[in-house]
Amino acid sequence: MTGIEDRLRDALAAKAGSVRDDGRPRVLPPPHSRPAAYRWWAPLAVAATLVLVVAISFATTRAVTPPTPHPAQRPTPYVGPFAPPVEQVWPDAVHEIPTTAPGKRAFEPDVFINPRVVAGRGLTRNRPDSVWSYDVDKRRFTRIATLGHKTIPNGSVVFGGGHVAWSAFGDREVEIWAAPVTGGKPRRLATVPATLTSDNELIGAQNLTIADGTVWWSPEEGGVYRLPLKGGTPTLITGTRGYHLLEWPWAGEPRGDRAVDHPVPRPMEHLKNVRTGETRDATPPSGRTWWTGCGVTWCFSGIETWRRDGTGLRALPGQASGDLYSGRYVLLRQRDASGAGAAAVHDLATGRTGTLFRIPTRRGDKAPPTLHAQQGLFWYQTGRGTQVLIRLTP
Repeated sequence: MTGIEDRLRDALAAKAGSVRDDGRPRVLPPPHSRPAAYRWWAPLAVAATLVLVVAISFATTRAVTPPTPHPAQRPTPYVGPFAPPVEQVWPDAVHEIPTTAPGKRAFEPDVFINPRVVAGRGLTRNRPDSVWSYDVDKRRFTRIATLGHKTIPNGSVVFGGGHVAWSAFGDREVEIWAAPVTGGKPRRLATVPATLTSDNELIGAQNLTIADGTVWWSPEEGGVYRLPLKGGTPTLITGTRGYHLLEWPWAGEPRGDRAVDHPVPRPMEHLKNVRTGETRDATPPSGRTWWTGCGVTWCFSGIETWRRDGTGLRALPGQASGDLYSGRYVLLRQRDASGAGAAAVHDLATGRTGTLFRIPTRRGDKAPPTLHAQQGLFWYQTGRGTQVLIRLTP
């Protein structure tokens, strides 16, 4: 068995911490510096990097020893035919758009405003300087806002309530900004302290969300804060200390934290509704004691999934890694009988799977594109001056 096969085998018996969310695209590191559920992607660490955008900020990683799963948690890994191409499975969700916005600036998509319009950041010399929207039907860019030059945006643009919002680093501070999606001058809503870790990394606002005319987020140390779109003083929601915003209006704990030197076997086991105070705990199926990721409805391990209440256990058509996106989507690594590999997206709610592209498993295989994965969409560049967007629809 090859070293690559060893890593793949090990990954199936491992548990990964969830990737925490601050909206900044990050590169998935090689397997020795990530929890083991990421190791199925190890052969691609140089040729194809998985960028997870669900709120990660200037991440550092540590080698950890994952918990040993119960023998009952090791079903036979999927080996079979690849799923159909993603554009066949979800034809209305796949769009090919330009990689550059007006002014020859790079365009990084962040969030769909509606099923036909995506918003994102324009970058000049790799620095975000503007927010744009792109209409996939009219094939036209529209400027939403120009960003200031004294701050460094550190996360994706989010949308809600007719506004876009983002966070940015100032002088060891985090600034929360917003602008009407129809266009206008951005407004700084508030400035709050940034978290400086022991590794001298700044952590900003995580899981920034707009709902009910309010901006919501969690800092590194936890808690859910609210700030009206009109501005004011951020307020900590009572009873949310230690919780991290997961999927509006739910916050959870414990967080799968990459910054600790031990894995978190049951991330997001406890949920709290920040609107109502309702709580929910996860119940794994019989014989399962850990999971890779857990959302409001679905949980999954490397090759299995089930509902948060422990029902509906089934095998995944591939090896899952990374986070849970839009509450129901996971990335899979599929393998066929010949040993060839493919990257795919799987919908836990419907059981449908679509192939994104082939991934190398042997020396000399063609390198795949860099895949960016975040709440609401996946995207990758084609190398032809365009990029493919896959809109994830809850």
